[in-house]
Order: sequence, then structure tokens, then C-alpha cells
Amino acid sequence: MINHISNIIKRIFSSEETIIFALLIIFSLIIFSFFASVLTPFIISIIFAYLLVGVKKKIEIYNISDYLATLIAFSLFVLVGAAIFVWLIPLIYSQLQSFVLDIPRLFNEFLNFVSSMPAAFPELVNSDQITLFFQAVSSELSTITQNILNSSISGIQSTITLLLYIMLFPILVYFFLFDRKFIINELIKIIPGDRVMLTKVWSEMDVQLSNYVRGKFLEIVIVGIAAAVLFASFGLNYAALLAVLVGFSVLIPFVGAFTVTIPIVIIGLLQFGLGTEFYLLIGLYLLLQFIDGNLLVPIIFSDAVKLHPIIIILAVFLFGTMFGFWGVFFSIPLATFIKAVWNSWPKLP
Repeated sequence: MINHISNIIKRIFSSEETIIFALLIIFSLIIFSFFASVLTPFIISIIFAYLLVGVKKKIEIYNISDYLATLIAFSLFVLVGAAIFVWLIPLIYSQLQSFVLDIPRLFNEFLNFVSSMPAAFPELVNSDQITLFFQAVSSELSTITQNILNSSISGIQSTITLLLYIMLFPILVYFFLFDRKFIINELIKIIPGDRVMLTKVWSEMDVQLSNYVRGKFLEIVIVGIAAAVLFASFGLNYAALLAVLVGFSVLIPFVGAFTVTIPIVIIGLLQFGLGTEFYLLIGLYLLLQFIDGNLLVPIIFSDAVKLHPIIIILAVFLFGTMFGFWGVFFSIPLATFIKAVWNSWPKLP
């Protein structure tokens, strides 16, 4: 039995490159597991630099030199970032502040709505179920209050850390963009031996990952703007805040769309009640989600990321459990990476 297992291992790691590649993956997982919080600004900067490489390539089509195209792409990044910080973030912050101040009122309105349900829908809900619901809410309320208090205490330190990341962010993007080739070449030199397998994995990943990053950014912008127009046309409270949540929800396949729908339904229900305006709002919002999943995504990605939906959902939960937020964020790229490694790994003799 032991000899059989040993033979299988020898066949899998049949060359020096496969052993080095496996050790490289294990080392990367260990580093990321222990230093994920420290690496956060670097990861975000690499993502944006990778995004700007695509912008630079589009600019080079117009017979513009490599350096000038890079400079224009970075300048666009700075201008868009400045506009976001000057206009969008203050707007979101003010709406978030209003939402926090309105939580007691919204909570009371929600309880009143729940209390009225047995009279409005006697065939669906009875008073005993409402009583059990209130008991469950009361038991959880103290825990929620304590968590909010703990978050408020750690909020000062988090704010300082966030400000530091914001200052470092454009600097890191600049170096990752302008010194991209130098950094990649130096990293490749560290890896000993042949790099045939690594080249195959990278060539497959580069196409799919670049399409994924740039496609997701475009999807966030389109879905977020469409949601903002929809919510603003109905006069929905916290429209900008909810639109940003809807835009970023596309980063989490399937699960994100379901999760962000909950606050939209609750706020719309408390603002409009069970009337025509509420049903029209939710209907159009679900239509937006349908268009995103069935029309926008196929057009943007053009089947670049060829993964079955079950594999995507499994990757979200698996990598989310392993690495938290970043595992969820990179679930599709990680699944694509595993697929590329599987395709490039030397076949067993």
C-alpha cells in the first residue's frame, strides 16, 4: 500500500519543475494566510495596476508610445480617483451617517409592520409566530449592541490604518504600473530550473484573469450607475449607498446579488409599503439583476472564464472559508488558476 502511494506521488511529481511549482504554491498560501492584512494595500494596488495595463494597451492603438500611454493611463486613474474622493465618498458617507441615525426609527417601523402582518395576512402569519419572532429579536439585540460598541472602539485605529492605505495606494499603483516588467522579470529569476509549466499556466491565466479584472470593473460601473438611476427615479432613501452596494455585489458571484437584495427590499418596504410603487421598484431591480446575469456578463466576458456555476459557487464558499473576504473576492481567479494548473500539469505516464 505504501509503495503504491509512493509510486503515485512519484508519477505526479515526475519532474523538478512540478516539485518547485508545488512548493511555490504552498509557500504562497502560507504567506497569504499569515500576512493577508498586511498585504491588502499591495493586492489592491496590483489589481488596479493590472487594470491600467489594459487601459494603456487601448491607448497604444492610437500610435502613442509605451511610456506616454502609461502616463496617460495613470493620469486618468488619478483624475477618476480624485473625483470619487471629492464627490462620491462624501455622498456615501452622508447617506451612511443618515442611515445609522435612522436605525432606531427604521427598526420601530419594521416592528410595527411585522405586528400588523397577522391582521393583514391571517392565512400566512399568526400571532404566535410574531411573538416568537419578537423573542428571537430581543435575544439577539444585546449581542448586536455589544458588537456595535466593540466596532466603535476599534474604529479609530481602523480609520488611521485606512488613511495610511489611502496615502500609499496611488504610490504603489504607480510603481506596479511603471515598473511592471522589471518586477515580473525579477520574480521569475527567483524561480530555479525550467519554467515551461509556469509559462503555460501564466499564458492561460493572463488572458482569463485580465478579462476577469477589466470585465468586473466595467460590470461594477454599469450595474452601479443603472442601480443609482433606478433608485433615484423612485426617490428611494440612501440611493447612492445602495447603488454602490449593488455595484460591488457583482464581485461575489450569485451570493452577492442575493445578499444586497435584502436591504433594498426592507428599505423599499418601509418607505413605500406594500403598494404599487414598491412592487414596481423591486420588479425593475430584479430585471436589472436578470439583465446583468443573462446579457451583460456574457457580452463583457465573452466566455473567457469557462467555469460551471456549481464550480463558481463551490469556489466562493471554499476560498471564502479559507481566506475570508479576499478568498471570496478572488474565488473565480483562484478557480481559474487551479484549472490552468490542472491543464498544464504533466500528464501521468
